[in-house]
Parts: sequence; C-alpha cells; structure tokens
Amino acid sequence: MPAMVRVRRVGIGSRVLAFAVTLGLTLSLVGTTGAAWAGPPWATDMPSFQSSYLRPGDLPAPSDPTGDWAQQGCDGAAAQNGCTHSGKKLWTAKDPSAIVWQVHDIRWVFPDAAAAQRYMQAGQSELAEGLPPVSQPPMVGSDPQLFTAQGDTYGLGVDMYMYNLVFRVDNVVVKIFVAQGPNLKGKHLTPLMIAALGQKAVDHIRAAEPSSAPVAVAPVPTPEPAPMQVAEQPTPQPVPEPTPEPEPEPRRSGRLGSDIKDYWRSGVRKPFIFIGGDYSRALGKFKLPGGTALGDKNGFDVALGMLVHPRAYFQVMFHREVWQVPKVQEILVRRLEFMYGLDLLALPPKWRVRPALMALIGFGFGFGRVDSLASTTPDPLDPMPVMPVEESKAVGIGGLVGGDFAVHIRVTEGFEIAPYAGLIVPAYSYTNDFLAADRNIDGERGFGRALRWHAGLKIGFGGR
Repeated sequence: MPAMVRVRRVGIGSRVLAFAVTLGLTLSLVGTTGAAWAGPPWATDMPSFQSSYLRPGDLPAPSDPTGDWAQQGCDGAAAQNGCTHSGKKLWTAKDPSAIVWQVHDIRWVFPDAAAAQRYMQAGQSELAEGLPPVSQPPMVGSDPQLFTAQGDTYGLGVDMYMYNLVFRVDNVVVKIFVAQGPNLKGKHLTPLMIAALGQKAVDHIRAAEPSSAPVAVAPVPTPEPAPMQVAEQPTPQPVPEPTPEPEPEPRRSGRLGSDIKDYWRSGVRKPFIFIGGDYSRALGKFKLPGGTALGDKNGFDVALGMLVHPRAYFQVMFHREVWQVPKVQEILVRRLEFMYGLDLLALPPKWRVRPALMALIGFGFGFGRVDSLASTTPDPLDPMPVMPVEESKAVGIGGLVGGDFAVHIRVTEGFEIAPYAGLIVPAYSYTNDFLAADRNIDGERGFGRALRWHAGLKIGFGGR
C-alpha cells in the first residue's frame, strides 16, 4: 500500500484503494508575506527541510498523519546526483468518501538546481511509479510532470482516480501523489486540484530557509524630535451682525404633482442618450467541485442607453468579469446584453435634481474562456518561458433581472450626469466546456449566476 512505500524505491504495485486530494482552500500565503527569504538553495538543514512539507491546514478535508519520516542522505539515482535529504509525509482523510483521501508529500533536496534537474532526468522510473504521463501537466514550479491512473487499475472492482505530480523548486524535487476516496460517488479528482496543492508546497519551500542562514535586517532610523512651537494667540475679531436672508417666494399649491402629470402626458420630445460605465463585484463565496475556492477578481460594465418615454428605457450593455483559482487558473466571462428599463418614479427631466429607480429585465449572450496560469517563478536553467497549459472556450445564452437607483443632476438644458448603483442577477446556461458557470456546485449556484452589485456614473445628452 502507498502508505508504506518509502522514497528510496517508490512503487504502486502494492497500493490497494484510491487516494484523493482536493484543493479546498485558497493558496497559502506562507512565504509570500512576512517571510524573509535568503534565496536558494532551500531546505538544506533538517529544521527547514521539515518545515517545507504540507500542513494540516493545506488539506481540504480533516486528515490524520498516517506516515512520517525524514532523514539525511538518499539512495539510488538521487544519491548519485548529490541528494542530501529525503523524506515523506502521508495524510489520510478521516472520511473515505472525501474527494481527498490520501496525500503522499515527498521531497528530495540537492545542493543546487542543476543537480536536482539531473535527478529528474535520471530517476524517471522512480518518479513516475509506472503510471502513464499526462501530455499537458499543470504549471507548478519548474519542469512539471503529471502521471495518472484511472479506472479499475488493480482489478479490485473499485474505480480509482490517482495523480502523481512531480516538479522542482530550484534545488528541491517534489512528488505529490494523490487520489480520491474509495467511497466517493459522483465526483472525480482533477489535475487542477493537484496543481493548487502543489503551489502550496512551492510556497512552503520558499519560506523554509536554512535555520543557520543570517537574515539582514535594515536598521530603522530614529527620527529626531521636531522643536516645539508655541502657537500665537489670535487677536479677537468683532463678530459681524447677521444679515437677514430673503424669504423664498411661496410655491403655488400642487406644482410638483402638476409637473409630473404633464411629463407623463407629453412624454419625451427628444430622446435622452446615456453613456455609462460601472465597477461590478459578486456577492457571496463560490467553490469548484472538491472545495476549490473561486474568487471574483474584478468586473466592469459599459452601457449605451436611451430614454424614449417616461416609462421606457432601452439599453445595450457589455459586461466583463474575471474569476480566479488562485495562482492556477483564470476564468473570463463576457456578456452582451439587451435590456428594457421601467422607471418606477418617472420624474420630469427638467428638474435640476431628480432621483430615478429603474427596474431592469433583459436577455443576452455569454462568452466564457478558461486559461491556465503559467508558473510565476522563472527557471534560471530554462531560458524559454512555458506557454499556458490550456485554453477552453464556451458560449451561452440567458437573461437577467435587476435594478438601478440613480440621481440625475442637470448641468445644462441638454446635458446631465447621474451617479448610480444597483444589483443584477444573471441566469445563463453555457456549453459543456463551462459547466461551473450555471450549475449547482456543492449546494450553491454556479458563479455565473452570482448576485452582483455595481456602482458607476453615466452622462446624458439631449432631451427636451
């Protein structure tokens, strides 16, 4: 069974059940904030080597440490290339139906990046463990390789999904072997989950500098105290007599109501044209299957509208939003939408300041694209950058409902500005390449149907 396999001769012939892993948490910020990095080589003594491993908080499901060993020295092809430390941590989820059931976190430490790269070339059979390779591995660290086995691999009547991700972080070679639980139904382990877990390992390794490495701390200069100044006492000034304000002219009774009725009867003699833009964000939190956190990175709208009647407003809007699986994938959603707006207040545009409460309904077309993110760490031994792993696209159709509240401020007879804010609820369905946008995910709506708030400014031309 893999829980008993040591890095010295790693194999899968005795593995009995599937292992599972997920990403469930946002990528660890350890090593990117608050850590003083001395630079590679990393994890070259036992304390820093131990701290380079994954931790309980990195795993998406409660797990027990069922295997733990680390030592100085290596054997086989690793020893021939100068390996100094090796070891493994084994985690097993308490729930056998969890998508992440076992995680084998394995390390080899070498004197430099060149030695680690030579080992990855010489130790292919040890690293692959007899599994077939995946043609497009996720971009984690340097020289990434991904191997997989799916189905009833061992003839036990149990379908297994296992992935073996191998990569390098400068002088450290990492192998993370994961697969899903034996009782899991309806979901499958994916390379994206393995990639995000691997990125957590990258962050820990970069934060695990040797304990003996001195970290230079720049002295903080002590500012000299400023001389105390005594404020001069102001000379009392005589208080002028208040000037009486002129009394406003009395308004004729019912003028506002009369203006509104006249506007509803006469309508808009010349249409108002509005051009606007706003910033948009989703409300709530969303996750991909297996618990992978999905964050709303940014969004905006650009719209062209026309008020042709006191209760008829037509608008064409381009919407763009970006979602992100941290450090692994970006999901781009664009929509072209056609809307009808009903002004529930419908107050006269000739007023200097007028509020507007617009109910919106419409339909549109959606366009989705998923891009894998390349590694953010340049490899000094590889002068050619690696292109993104994969790009997939999808199209969709749907509708939306929502509302805006605006305050229109008339600057001149034919020009006005209007800050506005509101909520939009889209309901789109996409092709199979973009499932997470419109289907339920672990009891939640797809992120493409997220309730979104927006706030912006539009300017208007024309009118009476």
